Amino acid sequence: MDYRPEDIFTPQGILEDVEHNPNLDFLMNVFNIPRAFGVSGFGGNWNVGQHSFATALIALFWAKFNQFSPEKRDRLVSMALIHDLHESVTGDILPMFKADGIKERLNQIQGSITQALGMNEEKTLLVDLKIIDLIAFLYEIKQVSPSMLHPKKLALANTIAERQRQVLLTYCDEKKIERKQVKAFMEELEI
Repeated sequence: MDYRPEDIFTPQGILEDVEHNPNLDFLMNVFNIPRAFGVSGFGGNWNVGQHSFATALIALFWAKFNQFSPEKRDRLVSMALIHDLHESVTGDILPMFKADGIKERLNQIQGSITQALGMNEEKTLLVDLKIIDLIAFLYEIKQVSPSMLHPKKLALANTIAERQRQVLLTYCDEKKIERKQVKAFMEELEI
């Protein structure tokens, strides 16, 4: 059987019929979607809604840390809060499994949803959004409590956290954001 993206069911109906006019049930479904990190065999019980909310809170701290104007802060917080709404129907997919065609369709779904909400992306804030999204994931990793009786699990948690930290710093290098600035920010948040 050949499945098409248009055949995706949502709490509101078929995705093709509702992505341009999502209702609250559709959007709130992000709190029913487990984070891929949590189902990757390591543990954790975070969902996409919690991740999005944490990202929005970190946006507040990032805006204060960087002395953003109230307008820029509010825009970033709004973008952070809704940055993964497409996952309410697609689920959370690990980045390494997002082939170009999949990324394109995910971006289309996200764009349809945000446009329906009257929230278009602010291109000048996309780098800030990615930084706080990566920091939110690092925060999430640090919330997992591997059993102290299982040193291998604790070592794995530390390895995952260190690898995510390197992903964040590599992204900062690519976007010419000072590592020192991001490290100071994470120290301030105790992440």
